[in-house]
Amino acid sequence: MKELGQRNGTGLKTLSDKSREAKVKSKPRSAPYLTKYSAGLELLSRYEDAWAALHRRAKECADAGELVDSEVVMLSAHWEKKRTSLSELQEQLQQLPALLQDLESLMASLAHLETSFEEVENHLLHLEDLCGQCELERHKHAQSRHLENYKKNKRKELEAFKGELPGFYENQRSTHQKRRYSSINLKTFCFLLHAA
Repeated sequence: MKELGQRNGTGLKTLSDKSREAKVKSKPRSAPYLTKYSAGLELLSRYEDAWAALHRRAKECADAGELVDSEVVMLSAHWEKKRTSLSELQEQLQQLPALLQDLESLMASLAHLETSFEEVENHLLHLEDLCGQCELERHKHAQSRHLENYKKNKRKELEAFKGELPGFYENQRSTHQKRRYSSINLKTFCFLLHAA
């Protein structure tokens, strides 16, 4: 575009220079000579005006072309970024089926883990019940031992009491007999004393 404007400008300058030269050359000539070439000058003037307008329009077009060119460069950079983003998105979309498959595998693993956790929870509840039963059995056993020890002590006391009982009975019987004999002797003595 610039080259076209420069060519047109060069061509326009050449024609305007020639036109001026023709005007300068034509002034010193005589009037009949001027009338003969006035139609050519008028035609040349019209072409010169057309070339000037064409040069102006070519410059405007060159400026507009430069503006459009800069906008095209900006749009090209913008669309290059968009294309890069789109290709990245396309790559990510291509990875999406593998990601979905991994996600499904992960969900299956989570479901399996949930089942395992439920089983472990049930086992822990059963273990807690067993621990409760063991504690109860241990308490029963301790109570049973305590009762056995109590029974043993009472048996020993009973045996000791049984061992002491005959002696105590014998002692009591002997004491009772002594009292009775003493009472009989006293009564007899009193009777004899009263009879005499």
